[in-house]
This record gives sequence, C-alpha cells and structure tokens, in this order.
Amino acid sequence: MVRTVWRFWRFVLLLTALVASTAAIAQTAPGTASQGNARFLVYFDEFSAYLSDESKTIIADAAKRAREAGAHRIVVQARASATGTPETNKYLAQTRSSIVTDQLEADGIERTMITQEPIGQTGSSDPSVYNRRVDIIIEP
Repeated sequence: MVRTVWRFWRFVLLLTALVASTAAIAQTAPGTASQGNARFLVYFDEFSAYLSDESKTIIADAAKRAREAGAHRIVVQARASATGTPETNKYLAQTRSSIVTDQLEADGIERTMITQEPIGQTGSSDPSVYNRRVDIIIEP
C-alpha cells in the first residue's frame, strides 16, 4: 500500500515538472523576435474579445514601436483555444483580430499597413491563455 502511494506521488511530481517545463517553453517561444521582427502578445479571457487596460497598453507599445522602426507592415494573428466548436473559434479569432486592428488604428497606425490573419482554433482541448491570444508582428 505504501509503495503504491509512493509511486503515485512520484508520478504526480514527475508529471507536474513536465507540464511546468512545457508551459515555460511554450510561453517564451512566441515572444521571441524572429528575423528582426518585433512581436507583441495580447491575451484574452476565454470566449472574450474584450481589451483590458493592460491589453490596450501593449497595443499602444506595439504601435509606438512600429512608428519608431518605420515598419512597412504589421501582421495581426489571432488565435482561440480549442474549447468550443471550430466555427465559433474561427469567428472569435476574427473578432479579436478586428478589435486589435481597430485599436492599432486608434493608436495612429494606418489600416493599410495591417494584415489580419485570424488563425482560429489552436492547441488541444487545453483552454490555457497561451492559445487565447493575438500576436502583433511588426515587420521592418
């Protein structure tokens, strides 16, 4: 009995360590700049396209960086977690993409510079915040 309990807890600890390390890698990967592109991440609550004050600040920072860098193009990639139907998540990604684009325009970015890419449902059935986001990619 004691041996079985010990094996169970050892398994739980190993699984926890694995999940934590995977989450740390997943959270840092999209934030890295690739090929000289700056990337800003805006996270959303589940089934929401509401921009919090923090989100608006991130978008304003992205707009400022684009102006300072003389960017020629900004890509807005929107994602949704896999909870809900794929059709609903595609619509939610489109809505998030539009909301962020509107805010970038309000922050002084010409709409013609912005390309929207509503990706829709990403990830597994894990409803983590990592999959509920919009990536703002500034291309020089």
